[in-house]
Amino acid sequence: MTCNHSNHLFKPSIVAEYTGYLRPSKPQRAKAAGYSDDSNFNDDDFPAPLVLPNDEIDSDPKYPAQTLSEWKQLLTPSILPYKRKKIFVAAPPGFTKECPELDKMQWPHTHPVPPRYEHVLKYLAAFYTGFDVVELPKDTLVFDNWSEGEDSNLNGCFVALKTPKESIRIRERPMTNNTRGFQLNLNDVLDAAIAVLPNDALALLLLMDFDMYEDDDDEFGCGRAYGYSHVCIVSSFRYNPALDKSIKLDRQHVWPASHCAEYVQAQVDRFIEASEQTPGSEAAIPAQPSKPLTKAIQAHSTANPSPTSTWLERVCRTASHELGHCLGMDHCMYYACIMQGSNSIPEDLRQPPYLCPVDNAKLDFLVAARGNKTKVGVWQRERALSRFVTGHSENGGGFAAFRAWLEARLAHGDTQISSYTEKQISEKMAAAKKRESQRTQKKQRVTSRDLNV
Repeated sequence: MTCNHSNHLFKPSIVAEYTGYLRPSKPQRAKAAGYSDDSNFNDDDFPAPLVLPNDEIDSDPKYPAQTLSEWKQLLTPSILPYKRKKIFVAAPPGFTKECPELDKMQWPHTHPVPPRYEHVLKYLAAFYTGFDVVELPKDTLVFDNWSEGEDSNLNGCFVALKTPKESIRIRERPMTNNTRGFQLNLNDVLDAAIAVLPNDALALLLLMDFDMYEDDDDEFGCGRAYGYSHVCIVSSFRYNPALDKSIKLDRQHVWPASHCAEYVQAQVDRFIEASEQTPGSEAAIPAQPSKPLTKAIQAHSTANPSPTSTWLERVCRTASHELGHCLGMDHCMYYACIMQGSNSIPEDLRQPPYLCPVDNAKLDFLVAARGNKTKVGVWQRERALSRFVTGHSENGGGFAAFRAWLEARLAHGDTQISSYTEKQISEKMAAAKKRESQRTQKKQRVTSRDLNV
């Protein structure tokens, strides 16, 4: 049955009351983003997290929300050195001529045309406007067979990921559903990414086509970031639309239609008896034509999704999320936001592709501090993203909805600026550099004394 999404939900579902999630108030959200004026912190453009049964916030409702001020404490020369200014994106590793059979194991099932690496790179360049988003040289990482002679005492099955300097062992295991193919260990692949991290990398994203797992108890993993190590991995495997039926994904109600009030109520009813539900603050609002969410839902409802476009959109979302972790952003507890955590693929796809006002403030500050100061501002990112998605929304999928949301936002003329002026940011960065220089000089004096002993 087709849903017309006539009523929309901008507040958390009633599940939040049962689970103990208390969303920060409007003044608290403004303060978290570095503003004293909360007039731009309504839910019209940026709704609250849905908090559906078994969502991550439902599982951990007291998880601490990260403010701009708390995030800035991570922006230190020791964690993010000033020389690190580029975001690198690595294509899925190729294969040596000695292991052609490995390539066939990436896709053990029927699938549409996979996302093109170049498109993911361009999306991230738009999402992280103000930074140089560049390609890691091809063949920096290449799959090969693992020679047992390299460590004859190891038990298990392995492949090798070769770098220009070494061959790194990657654990593999059979697919959990007994189909052909295997999964690769996420932590081992992250070690390989760390080994090839350029000296000037603010972050490195490695794209993978293989399915991944993190530990023996883990069924699969789509992405993981080691923030302090500046690296993250994203696997495209589970985002394949050909797998949607196997996880019973309701494509009608992925973002933005995840905010359909009837859909939310249906999810709540599956876990909470109607007689036990008490009226809360999650009142549904009839669709209002001018709202970005309404525009996005209308575009989503009329789109004719292309599997390839849908697959690309899903990978781009997770790639932008994991890179956000590399830049110090924690999981968002303020809004429906690309930086929310998720417990499942369906929850992942119910979340939006954009940053909320709090995380936008963090990225504004970082661009001004480490990137191109002329590119500071939410509207600059949204314009760049709008140009990208316009070229990729003709075939439907999530990009059509995101395009409509961005166009509605830009039509409003929202040019909300960073909470700090460029002068203030420059002063803070100069002070931080001075402190770093003083620490270096002190360390050199200590070293000199040691050498003189």
